[in-house]
Amino acid sequence: MIGTSAASRTVGVMPARNERCPCGSASKFKRCCLPRIDAVASELRDRDALLAKLIDWVSDEHAETIEDAGRETMLVRMLRGRTGQSMSSAWALSDFAPADGGPPLMSRFAATSELDSGEREIARGLAAARLDAYHVCSAVAGATIELASLTDGTHVNVFAERGFELLETGDTLVARIVHNTSIPTAWALGARFDGEHDRRWRTRIDELPDNRAQAALTLLQFHPDDAAEPLPDGQDLHSVTWRIDDDDEILEALEDDDALECIGEHIPSGWAFAWLDDPGCGSSDLGGWVEDDDIEVARLIVREHELTVASADRDVLATLIAHVEHSIGSLIAAAPLRRAA
Repeated sequence: MIGTSAASRTVGVMPARNERCPCGSASKFKRCCLPRIDAVASELRDRDALLAKLIDWVSDEHAETIEDAGRETMLVRMLRGRTGQSMSSAWALSDFAPADGGPPLMSRFAATSELDSGEREIARGLAAARLDAYHVCSAVAGATIELASLTDGTHVNVFAERGFELLETGDTLVARIVHNTSIPTAWALGARFDGEHDRRWRTRIDELPDNRAQAALTLLQFHPDDAAEPLPDGQDLHSVTWRIDDDDEILEALEDDDALECIGEHIPSGWAFAWLDDPGCGSSDLGGWVEDDDIEVARLIVREHELTVASADRDVLATLIAHVEHSIGSLIAAAPLRRAA
């Protein structure tokens, strides 16, 4: 987990004008961050006016591009409601690559001749804002939120807009941060997650594609509850891998197998199933499943052309291999492709 500052906290009340500024400067609030908060409120009103102008421009000239982008984010909008709609719209404008091969729509809008210098600066800031996942280090209601990027660890104090009062220290926030305002601001709604799955977020981020649009879409689609917990650092595993021809057929067979528990989408691809045992069995816990006094002692992973079983315990692995070969032997290659450790 990314470390927080010594002042990490969640504060529910904006400080009074003559109180010490929560940013840690030792100055009074009225002489430190309050003027910038007033300034950023004005900047956000200017942004709203620009976005109304952007909507008209897109509707007149790029409706087809927005429709194409919407097909990519349909599930995000369906599953995440208003938040998903807002984040998907920002993705369509700032990240989606139009079919003509040109830059995203927000970059094009920033270059149009109809904008004045102030509007152009706002549009450029929106175009540059990348979707990222952040660790919430501290939150001061009505003032600022201290965030640390899970991508590169950089810290940023963000204007605490309406809705941010729900954030708590330790949460994960997926959002776009605009840096060309008096205080950095979030653009579009952000998605808040409890901070208990930090390792899952970091593992997903480590596997993001280099392409900006695809990386942002991966973050939009990711939910830590649907991801297998990454194996603990330093865990020595034994594994066996078979070639498979039809991963869908394998998944259907495994989902009906009472001896396995599906624990969601594996990182970075495929599906993971847990082989469970009770804590007194003496086997090593792989860390991805703890429920009803059961622990994960082995993992079965299905990818497009491969099926792998892994465990830190050779005896557990042997038992699982026998189970797999007995239950779905007709669907896997006659001999394993490879063995590890």
